[in-house]
Amino acid sequence: MSAPVFDAHVVLACQNTLGEGITWDDRTQRLHWVDIDRAEVHTLSEGTHAVAHYGESEFVSALAPRVNGPGLVAATEAAVVLIDPPAAGTSAQRSTHTVAAPLDAAHVRDKLVRFNDGACDARGRLWIGSMTRPEKRDGAPRGELWRIDPDGTATRFLGSVGTSNGIDWSPDNKLMYYIDSNENRVTVFDYDVEAGVPSNRRLFADTQPESGDGVRGVYDGLVVDGVGNIWVALWGDSRIVVFSPEGKVLANVRTPGARSPTIPCFGGADLRTLYIATAHANLAGQGDIQAQYPHSGDVYALDCGSMTSVLGPQWKGRVRHRFGG
Repeated sequence: MSAPVFDAHVVLACQNTLGEGITWDDRTQRLHWVDIDRAEVHTLSEGTHAVAHYGESEFVSALAPRVNGPGLVAATEAAVVLIDPPAAGTSAQRSTHTVAAPLDAAHVRDKLVRFNDGACDARGRLWIGSMTRPEKRDGAPRGELWRIDPDGTATRFLGSVGTSNGIDWSPDNKLMYYIDSNENRVTVFDYDVEAGVPSNRRLFADTQPESGDGVRGVYDGLVVDGVGNIWVALWGDSRIVVFSPEGKVLANVRTPGARSPTIPCFGGADLRTLYIATAHANLAGQGDIQAQYPHSGDVYALDCGSMTSVLGPQWKGRVRHRFGG
C-alpha cells in the first residue's frame, strides 16, 4: 500500500454475523450498531454490552438517534420504525411505531428485497436504500433509494439499485456521497439540503489502492469526517480507505483478523475514535476463511490521534445526523 497504514484493534468481541449500521449517540455517549442477519440492535456504553432482538422482522439493517424523541429510528426488512432506548443485558423487543413502509409488497412477500444501509441528512430526513437479497443470485437490481421525511412521507429517488450502501454528506451539506456496492464505486451528488434533493450524480472513486494480497474489495459503508474526508469500508479486503475531498487516498485503516469491515463512524467524547463494524468472514465469498480471520464479526476501534501526521492538527471527527421524527 502506498498510502500510510494504521491498524485498528478489537474493542468488543461480539462475533456478529453481519455487523452494520454503526453510529454514535453524542448525547448518551453510547455506540449502537446492528447485526442484520440476527435482527439485533447492539449497544456499547461504558464497557457494558446490551443486545435487543427484534423477532418481528427477519432483519434489522440501519439505525439513527432521534432529534427529540427517545430511542432510535431503525430499518427492518421492509419498514422504517421507531424503537425504544436499549435495555440492559439481552432482551426481546418490538418496535413502537411504523414511520413508513414503502417497499413493493409483492417483492417483500416473495423475499426478493430488503432494506439495507441508511443515514440522515442535516434536516433530519432518513435516506434509506434497499437491495436484492443475495440468495436470489439472479443479478436483478431490484433495490431503491428512498427519502423518508420526519412525518413519514416516502419519496423514491433511485431504482434499479443492486445493493444500496454507504450514504453521508459533506460538512457544508452541499454534497451527498453514495455507494451501490454492485457497481463497486463511490459516487457523489450535488445536494440541496433545504429541499432534500440530490442531483448531478457523478463518479467520485472507482479504483482502489493495492492491498498487497491481490484482492479487490467491494465498497460498502462510509462516513465523512469533520473536514470532509471520506472513510470507506472495503468489504472482503480488511480495511477502510480514507479519501480526501479531492479523491486522493490519504490512508488505509486495517482491521487485522477481520476480513469484511462494513461501515465506520466517529465517536467518543471528542469524536476522535473511529469505530468499525465487521461481518463474518465466510460472507465475503472467498471460501471458508473464518479461522484465518477469527475476529470477523467483532467491533474495532482506532484513536485517530495516531493519524495526525496524515490528517493534520486541525482534523476533527463528526457525529452522524439525527432523525427528525
